[in-house]
Amino acid sequence: MALEIGGEAVAAAGPAVRLMAARSGDSTLQVSAEDGSIKALHSLYDPRAEAASIVGRFRFDGSGMLVVLGLGLGYHVAELAERFPGAEIVVVEAHREIFRLHKLHGPQLGERVRCLVGLEPERAVREVTRLQLRSGFAPLAVFSLPPALAAFPNYYGKIRSSLEAAARLRLWDRLKYPRFAGDPVHVGLIDYGYYLTNEVARAAERSGHSVIRIPIRKGQEGEEAVRILIAQLAECRLDFLLTINHLGFDKAGMLTSFLKSIELPAAVWYVDNPNLIVKAFDANVSPFVSVFVWDRGYMADMRAMGFEHVVYLPLATDEEVFRPLRLSRKEAEQLGADAGFVGNSMVGPARDWLEKVGGRLRPLVEEAAEALSRRRDSLAQVLTSARDRAGPAQATAAEWLDFEGAVLWRATLLYRLSCVRQLGRFRHRICGDEGWKSLLGDGFRIHRQLNYYTELPRFYNACKVNLNATSLQMESAVNQRVFDCAACGAFLLTDRRESLDELFEPGRESVSYRDAGEIPDLIRFYLDKPEAAAAVVRRARERVLREHTYAHRLASMIAHMKARYGRPGAAAGVAQAAAVDTQYRECHGQ
Repeated sequence: MALEIGGEAVAAAGPAVRLMAARSGDSTLQVSAEDGSIKALHSLYDPRAEAASIVGRFRFDGSGMLVVLGLGLGYHVAELAERFPGAEIVVVEAHREIFRLHKLHGPQLGERVRCLVGLEPERAVREVTRLQLRSGFAPLAVFSLPPALAAFPNYYGKIRSSLEAAARLRLWDRLKYPRFAGDPVHVGLIDYGYYLTNEVARAAERSGHSVIRIPIRKGQEGEEAVRILIAQLAECRLDFLLTINHLGFDKAGMLTSFLKSIELPAAVWYVDNPNLIVKAFDANVSPFVSVFVWDRGYMADMRAMGFEHVVYLPLATDEEVFRPLRLSRKEAEQLGADAGFVGNSMVGPARDWLEKVGGRLRPLVEEAAEALSRRRDSLAQVLTSARDRAGPAQATAAEWLDFEGAVLWRATLLYRLSCVRQLGRFRHRICGDEGWKSLLGDGFRIHRQLNYYTELPRFYNACKVNLNATSLQMESAVNQRVFDCAACGAFLLTDRRESLDELFEPGRESVSYRDAGEIPDLIRFYLDKPEAAAAVVRRARERVLREHTYAHRLASMIAHMKARYGRPGAAAGVAQAAAVDTQYRECHGQ
């Protein structure tokens, strides 16, 4: 059998069980029942013929999960497995002695049959439900071995009542309904407490869509996440599920399997390196999961993993949070500077990722990080060089992913440090974590971290020039700061990124540097020419409000999801989506 789950005995002592020979030559069992009588679990003449007759009268379409109450020696289970090859079979047996005798004298049942042995009725029902969740909450049917039910009615009767009530609900059928049947769209948003969740929810609601938050926390992935989602689906018909960075999904792919089984599509918006999150867990690949990445550089990786629908969707801003503000004199004094920077030093992440790297690869991290921090080599080139240097001491795929993470965060630390150091010659202000103090030492004005929603907009408004140094996990994309500063009507000096010129007109709506050495001259130029800075700021803010708010991003995402999954029957939508994807890539040069 594929699975044997044992528990505490259901009684202080099991029933008396007697193994006997039937007239056909097969074995049969007699047991002492709950009422003290002696009952046979199988025919005393021909147990196999009896099993064929009992199963022949059972009405079952052969799909989903079949729960068998009472194992006996297993003749009826073998007959069920043969007649219904597409069903997942779970056997509940009250007594371990019966299970032991089955293994010795009954027919072989194969890997497709699972058996739950010796569990209290309530726990047996919970285990069946857990297995049903793992299978995507497939339809449930119940088969009772009549002699077992007659011998142990208190045990099997409780289980049968609970399972038959669940089977009558046909929850699986209720969860399969046409998606995107009308407006507004109903979005199930996994609320993991991540920073982008509130922005996405507000943007969808402002656009007139319905947002249902699904609170899932660390440790609730997998079965618990499915239970939470089912509770929401019972109340509201969702059109699709939305999560950031695959949060709420489990490594084993249980939630992914459930979504596929009920044909509920999911949109995953990656705003961090997807390789470090999902690449080692391909159980989450499904035609019902569409991946949106904030950086085009990861699209090929996600398609290579098997995701069929991968879309470039850059970051944006919440224009109601980030906006021009009139600061008091005290606020201007507390936050103001000629040149300001706010961001993480990456000391902590770089240290944490380095600790994951094994001894064989650890010596290569610093060299690879330095090469990447100079921004002359791409991440792919750096990793290829490291693999060549590793030579025969090749590592596993998981070890290389840890190496990649360590290189990315260490390289970002080195790169960001080289840029922030350029502020030392100006009246500056650096806000971030304690790591900056160890990196920069004396001579730099370092202040605490700022609250993203309440203090950061004021900081952007207070600084004459805001510096941006993008995390190197972003190969071509621009980060949050590019949109937030522009929305505030604040001047930003950012590093040159491939996608920057697509989003803002260079020189007119954006000002960028190619290497850290250019930073001081550019800061000085725009400090001396505030009217030029003001013109850039005005045009950048107009562009953001016109094209780069979260409402724009959600509208794009919903259009993609509707085009892919909104036809009659989600499966048909998946089948026809390739043409839509191709047209989109041609239009956007992907």
